[in-house]
Amino acid sequence: MLDVQQRLESLLQWANASSNELSKASNAAYVSLKLEVKDVENVGRGIYAVQQVQRNERLVRIPHSFLLNFTTVVAHITKHNSLIVLSDPIFSNLQIPPAKLDDVGKVYSKFTYETLTALSSFQIVSLFLILESQRPGSFWGPFMDMLPETEEMGLSPLVWTVQQHPEAEKLVSLLPRSARKHADAIHSRFVKDMAVVEALLKETDYFTTDRFLWAWMCINSRCLYLEMPLGKSTDDNFTMAPYVDFLNHLCDDECGIKIDTSGFHVYASTQYKPGSELFFSYGPHSNEFLLCEYGFVLNENKWNYIDVSDYIMPLFLPKHVDFLKRKGYYNDYTINRDGMSFRTEVALATLQESAPDDSSRLNSLVDGLIHGAAYEARSQALLLQILQKIARDSTKKLESVSRPGLPQQEAICVLHDGILEICSARGVTL
Repeated sequence: MLDVQQRLESLLQWANASSNELSKASNAAYVSLKLEVKDVENVGRGIYAVQQVQRNERLVRIPHSFLLNFTTVVAHITKHNSLIVLSDPIFSNLQIPPAKLDDVGKVYSKFTYETLTALSSFQIVSLFLILESQRPGSFWGPFMDMLPETEEMGLSPLVWTVQQHPEAEKLVSLLPRSARKHADAIHSRFVKDMAVVEALLKETDYFTTDRFLWAWMCINSRCLYLEMPLGKSTDDNFTMAPYVDFLNHLCDDECGIKIDTSGFHVYASTQYKPGSELFFSYGPHSNEFLLCEYGFVLNENKWNYIDVSDYIMPLFLPKHVDFLKRKGYYNDYTINRDGMSFRTEVALATLQESAPDDSSRLNSLVDGLIHGAAYEARSQALLLQILQKIARDSTKKLESVSRPGLPQQEAICVLHDGILEICSARGVTL
């Protein structure tokens, strides 16, 4: 295996040479000479400025033919089946290399258009990554070579669970309650997708659980939003983008993205001095989300919140549940450093009404006609009791973790530290 710098050079040569060969020069891949990728110990890969970067300066352009997503994968796979003609206009601007009649090509040739388009984006891109990563001379080889190994994503609870980490059971038990639920939901998605892809490859030797885990985590941790015309839900709206996926996350956007007919563009949203790392915001995500979905946490994260749904919902009577469901305010109750969300405010106000449907005061609050001053004292008192329970649980779990410990334990500690910080900001004392 080549070292990181050699693989990076191969990636850039591939994108530039192949795009010039497949498309017009005006639509070729572009990476600013002011950028470099560095692999920093204990930090990982990132994009750094080697010269001054100005605000709004274009940094990267990746043509659509070099984006890996539902549309491009369908175009690549169906190239191997002469009976399939892609007539949809979304395929017309894609430049796809000729089919290869190798072992992987033979697998592709058996898939019908209907089979492929019935898959979700996660399923079809996972399938493609598994096959192309084992395909000698793959067109996508330079991109595959720069994807992380599963071990590099090892902070993710999904990886602990699927790889049966020796401490997996203990690690899961140490997670905050809402993080465990989030991790369980991700595992369910993973298992569902794995069953579909395994069935498609059951007559081959290409599928293993470890390979699927690698492919699925590469997608989940590196995909970027891009609307997919053939998608069946918003979950299908993503793409993988060579080079762009080296941009690490920061709470505030420092790089912007524009998508047009010529490709996927990255611009600087701020100035960068030489030696500075460039960042891109993946969204307003809490550490719980970042750990469960991407496999990392931030020591400082302004988007942290506490999910208090499991503490509030058991207090509801059927009349409260009916009212909140009709109004669209059932479940998803959170609090952050600045206070409770409006959903939480509505839920706690509803608990104070014996006949919520008949309460003009409550209905006015829900409709945004009045503030919740009449409910505030009791709502704050109940919320304080809930936060005290949560803080005690986090404190107890922190006491059972040795520091320094496993990297996974350190990440869990960051989650609990964030919870305690919010509890303290909302008046909890232990």
